[in-house]
Amino acid sequence: MRIFIGIDLPENIKENLKEIIEKVKKIKEAKLVKIENLHITLKFLGEVEEEKIEVINRTLQHCADKSKSFNVKIKGIGVFPSEKKVRVLWAGIEDGEDLKNLNRKIEDALKNLGFEKEKEFVAHITIARFKSIPNLNFIKELITKYQDILFGEILVKNFQLYESKLTPLGPIYKVIKKYEFI
Repeated sequence: MRIFIGIDLPENIKENLKEIIEKVKKIKEAKLVKIENLHITLKFLGEVEEEKIEVINRTLQHCADKSKSFNVKIKGIGVFPSEKKVRVLWAGIEDGEDLKNLNRKIEDALKNLGFEKEKEFVAHITIARFKSIPNLNFIKELITKYQDILFGEILVKNFQLYESKLTPLGPIYKVIKKYEFI
């Protein structure tokens, strides 16, 4: 099964991001993330045998047990990898170090199970992906217009393990388990 670890977004944040999604719909190269699928990815694990899920569950529960709630702000938008070669449009996340620390905790714990550590964690919410380079002027205008817009604040008090089923209509996410902080 194809799995990842993420933080679900409250409905008000999803609603606040709708305005950008509506504007990005106009870009023919854009493959939009469905509103209900918007989330913050902490770690993508990829294809994993079902037998490994239980040990992953115990490991993630241990990470949650050592975590405390914290706030993050959803602010601004940007692109990966660069403004000249746009492949992903994202909403930004302002965070002290709490989100990075949570990611690091999860990365370190899962490394012991044989999962490779990612080079650098960049907290974001993917809004759209592009198969080819879109109109760069339009993207630049969007970034300029929304770079300082605050979409809301989230109290992060848990994270989830998700299954991601790929379908012709896009991925379908299903929560396997939710891990509450102490």
